[in-house]
Amino acid sequence: MIGVRLTTSLPDMKLQPAAILLFCLVAACAEAPRQPAPEHPSAAPTPRIAQTANPYATKAALEMLDRGGNAIDAIVAAQMVLGLVEPQMSGPGGGTAILYWDAASAKLTSFDGLAAAPSHTTASLRTGVDGAILPRDAVYRGGRSVGVPGTIPVLQMVHRRYGKLPWKNLFGPAIDLAQRGFALPEFLHRVVEEDHVNLAQYPDLRLYFDARGKPLPVGSLVRNPEYAKTLGRIAERGVDGLLADGGAERIVEAAHHGVLPTFMTPSDLRDYRPVERAPVCGSFLAYRLCTLGPPSYGGIYLLQVLGMLEERSGGAYDFGDPRFVHLWLEAGKLARADRSKYVGDPDFTPVPTAGLVSPGYVRARAESIDALRADPSPRAGTPPGVVASLAPGKELAMGGTSQLTVADGAGNVVAMTTTNNLGFGSGLMVDGYVLNDVLVNFSAAPRPGQSIANAMAPRKRPFTSVSPTIVFDASGRPVAAGGSAGGGRIPDYVSQGWIEILARGATPAQAIARGHFSTATPGKILVEAGSEAERLAPALRALGHVVESAPLPSGAGYIERVGNGWIGAADPRRGGNAAGD
Repeated sequence: MIGVRLTTSLPDMKLQPAAILLFCLVAACAEAPRQPAPEHPSAAPTPRIAQTANPYATKAALEMLDRGGNAIDAIVAAQMVLGLVEPQMSGPGGGTAILYWDAASAKLTSFDGLAAAPSHTTASLRTGVDGAILPRDAVYRGGRSVGVPGTIPVLQMVHRRYGKLPWKNLFGPAIDLAQRGFALPEFLHRVVEEDHVNLAQYPDLRLYFDARGKPLPVGSLVRNPEYAKTLGRIAERGVDGLLADGGAERIVEAAHHGVLPTFMTPSDLRDYRPVERAPVCGSFLAYRLCTLGPPSYGGIYLLQVLGMLEERSGGAYDFGDPRFVHLWLEAGKLARADRSKYVGDPDFTPVPTAGLVSPGYVRARAESIDALRADPSPRAGTPPGVVASLAPGKELAMGGTSQLTVADGAGNVVAMTTTNNLGFGSGLMVDGYVLNDVLVNFSAAPRPGQSIANAMAPRKRPFTSVSPTIVFDASGRPVAAGGSAGGGRIPDYVSQGWIEILARGATPAQAIARGHFSTATPGKILVEAGSEAERLAPALRALGHVVESAPLPSGAGYIERVGNGWIGAADPRRGGNAAGD
């Protein structure tokens, strides 16, 4: 559904007014500038809204709107700030996927700026040049894991097409903040602590440690003048500002650090091109949801799960009921089995996207769910349109990301998910920003004679879970948008969030506050520790699930139309916020 206005005979949606959920304050030391003060929750919708993972980024987005910019201008400014204050999750060294509704043309499209493999690879990230299998620890971080970044190229592409303000005017907030300093957010500190990041292993990350090598405390003043210089070059020259005058060579030099060096070359960086792709859409209740297609599997997963539950739930969507949660978990496990077998970069692998989300196939998958017992080893189905014999793939890692969602006063809506992959990506920095480790998302090497959709290959993009979504009503009007961070758990978070908002009438704040479940850990079900979800563990075990408790901070963010305005929320577990005026 690209380039046309959505028209269906579905009834008008009914939305409930709600308050905007705001962010958790981060304490600042006396000499540090404080994070933007939170707006007080209000039930009144706003004509425009921005949701990001950090208040500084949200403020930058709204500043662009105040200057007469649009939603595209806003996400560029916000992303530049996130690369500074949330460097562990996204920035110029990562990849980005964008879903955009252009109100003037009534056109929905998506842009793939995901990081890609270099022009030379081995059969998998863990395959050495001699064919030997490398230790996992040798490739998870460091240069060999770095993919060719796509964030700046894709932002430049969408801005040239849809932006309103001059490109160079979008970088002021981030440059100013990098020069004068920002208060270290609690979430950045938490990632350093919980991921056991240390200077001995990651010397490039010294910016976030004190002179004794200890992690900086929350609220510490952090300045990043190298990042300010980088943004200044990008502001003046776009991608050329990132790569010219030795920029590409510095990236490659940095990616030679770690246990194993990169195969990437300066030519790989200069040859990278973002791709415009058609979104994948499907119906759920009285709505039409549009999201990303391959190489993202998240959108297919989302539409499959919602379709299966519409078939089997009997109209009852209650995450407090273990019987419904069981159906949701089993649907997610089936969707994961399908994605492992069929989804890869569509420029390299024919993906049966239409077949995977077709009503008949989804119905058949739903009918295969046992309502009384968990399936310990769900298998992929055979959707219409399969043209190749593929073996299931097994990816190496789960990543971390950041979600941005903006609606402007002209009716444009953008949902964007951006990532360095794992927290702090490769653990390498250059010119003030972090380099990704996205190549860990490729599957393990195929056995002789096997073909795997997500196998690593030169210039190929690994599959990803990101699934930014825009929701339309019967008249084709966008009425909600959002997505989530969270690595392989993203489709779980997003499907749960949209069920809460669209099926249960929850506000974005209420949807995000619910305890999470996840099917992303093979052989196990995770329930969010300390939440109401954890109380369902005994009942789920009785249905045959292997259940563990774990922290599940989604990083989700949603906006929802109320009347002629918007309300929104971002996950307070991550320190994000939504604000508008």
